[in-house]
Amino acid sequence: MAKTYIRRTPEEQIADLQAEIERVKQRAEAKQVAAEVKGSPDGVAFLATVKAADRAIRVAGDQKNDAMVRVLEAARAPLAEHLVSMGVRLPDRKARRSRKAKGAA
Repeated sequence: MAKTYIRRTPEEQIADLQAEIERVKQRAEAKQVAAEVKGSPDGVAFLATVKAADRAIRVAGDQKNDAMVRVLEAARAPLAEHLVSMGVRLPDRKARRSRKAKGAA
């Protein structure tokens, strides 16, 4: 079976590149705002609070304490919303932060 290619017009390529430029600008702006928040003592304390809540949720989940998980998630939600409104992008708390195995790609 022959492989077919879809050729993009120059206008489509330009639109894609402009969208990529806009994404880079937004990422740079978010990084600057996050640096300002993380540079202030109250921003550092606030971020530490959210991270501590994430750790507590993970521990309570490991211990199968569903009631505690629900309470901690309810407490974390407004804190995380406030950080996002300040411009700080929070990592996915459910994602594992381990390295991939050497053979896995």
